[in-house]
Amino acid sequence: MDEERVAPMSARKLSSATVSALTRRLDGLVQRLPVGYIPLFAGSQAIGALPPDFARRVREVGFPFLADGDSLQLDPALTGGALESAWMAQVTALRKEGWFRAWREEYFDVRLGAADESAAVLCRLERGAFRRFGLRSRAVHLNAVTPDGRMWIARRAAGKAIDPGLLDNLVGGGLASGETQRAALLRECAEEAGIAPDLAVRARPMGTLFARREEDEGIHNEWLHVWQLELPADFVPRNTDGEVDGFMLLDRAELAGRILADEFTTDAAAVAATWLLGRFPQR
Repeated sequence: MDEERVAPMSARKLSSATVSALTRRLDGLVQRLPVGYIPLFAGSQAIGALPPDFARRVREVGFPFLADGDSLQLDPALTGGALESAWMAQVTALRKEGWFRAWREEYFDVRLGAADESAAVLCRLERGAFRRFGLRSRAVHLNAVTPDGRMWIARRAAGKAIDPGLLDNLVGGGLASGETQRAALLRECAEEAGIAPDLAVRARPMGTLFARREEDEGIHNEWLHVWQLELPADFVPRNTDGEVDGFMLLDRAELAGRILADEFTTDAAAVAATWLLGRFPQR
């Protein structure tokens, strides 16, 4: 895997203009739902939102959804495995019509409530369906830093279905069904950067961001669990899953500049900004 080492610049602090620009990026991570999106409820709790064209098709298909005025409701008679089976049958049929661009053959948990792992699980669903339904997923992201205050960054593979070729956190990925944050982090550390478990376990949880914005397929709606790990000065990352085209080691000024030049994925930019700014936005 190619490695690009960027020569360290001076250790001066970021300018006030740069700090302000990064703060705006971080505080703008949560966008309003676009007009016309149809909310999806489980009981009294909104769990998603569908683009108008997709919502019309889902209404036509019906089961396991009930029309409720200007919203959709999961059939309250279905829970657990029965809900999962019915929903997956619908999603599989809709896939044949071309509604889902990135089918993963991976399951995420559909949850009620907040970001923590105690939030109730309604059922599992194919990961590739989450954006169409606007369901809230969960992911881990790692700010991987060096003793001299630089950060390792990855470049996403050109063949990735989402954000190909953009810069990314060294390690990041969604939590599979039933997976804890730490388990997901250890798995992704090994796959994406060749970080051994005995080193990866030293990572510390720093906080959680919430990201919401409209994408091509629908709503990206995700809790971003931010972790931090100081890597040894002689560590060089090594990708093993083919999802990374290369790595680079950036100082604070270069990192900030590339974020503000829109070279990063939106979520990775926000995660890295928490390290640069030393803060998380108020929720």
